[in-house]
Amino acid sequence: MAGEDFTPLHWDVLEMLQRDGGWVSSRMLYEWLRPRYGYSASSSKTMQRALQRLLQDGVVDCRGQGSARSWRGIPEKMPGKAEVKSVELAVALLQLEQFASNQLPAEALRTLREHCDRSRELLASHPTYPRYLQGRAWRGKAAIIDSGFPLIAPEQDEAIMGALTDALYRNTSLDLGYQNVAVSTNAPVHYRVSPLALIERGSVLYLVSCRRSRRSGKFVRYLHRIDRITSAVATHEPADTDTGFDLERFLRQEHTLLFFPEAPQRVTLKVRERDFRSRLRYYRLSEDQVIKETREGFEIVATVRPSLTFKQFVLGLAPDVMLVKPAYLRKEIQAVLAQGASAYLTGDFVQTAAD
Repeated sequence: MAGEDFTPLHWDVLEMLQRDGGWVSSRMLYEWLRPRYGYSASSSKTMQRALQRLLQDGVVDCRGQGSARSWRGIPEKMPGKAEVKSVELAVALLQLEQFASNQLPAEALRTLREHCDRSRELLASHPTYPRYLQGRAWRGKAAIIDSGFPLIAPEQDEAIMGALTDALYRNTSLDLGYQNVAVSTNAPVHYRVSPLALIERGSVLYLVSCRRSRRSGKFVRYLHRIDRITSAVATHEPADTDTGFDLERFLRQEHTLLFFPEAPQRVTLKVRERDFRSRLRYYRLSEDQVIKETREGFEIVATVRPSLTFKQFVLGLAPDVMLVKPAYLRKEIQAVLAQGASAYLTGDFVQTAAD
């Protein structure tokens, strides 16, 4: 049966021909395949052999000779790629579709959705069998929600997301248009970057990218909110390789997504417990966290990176949580609370010297 021993290269060729629907030149096929399979002469020969195999199997047709040759798929002969036979696999794929669709490159997402369609068909194929009933019911038994106030997520442009994930997957550079809210002009800035990672934080998606500095030659990293990207084109140019970037370290040590992180330091929080035990008893701010019981509740000492996110976290716990040390941070939070109290007292914003 056609397709039983096809390699990923065979399936990629069939996918492109099926998506185009018409005649596709060898040159266009090679341009699409080379970022994934290589630019060498041996890679070209491998692609030629794959096309010949598909032709011999009768699933594609060709016309022309040499560089003028074109190819098209034969719809009634095209083998089906998606096949799901396990209930457990069907449940896992449907959960992946529900919770991780923003984390996948466009082509992988299309393949996932094909398999999810088969998964839904499989789970619906036996209306009364217990295993199939359990599989269908699982979707209503698990959820992920944001820990903060439930805001409506920014809309994502499907074409932009496709370009970003395509460049990340194929390791090619990106031409971006970006609306930076930190500058006064509304005109987007256009530049070329090398994509490094895609991160979903709460309801917001971010792209981490880099460019090489003209002065130092070192890589400079950028964090882009994807809903502020006005245009994105995945080029055919290979991305620059930032060997110093590691996603785990970026998230767990550099803490860039906490916004304006400072150096790690010891902080002390006083917690007052009144009618119920504080939820801070059950969370850890750091591995070296120590809790000391007090008459009003307890005191936490931990090593953290003070940041905008950390300050907002502490402010959101007032008046039952107070940052005691370091003193400079306590004064900063005190000033914010004082301004807020004054505004709520008068019903208007108070003009400061900076205003």
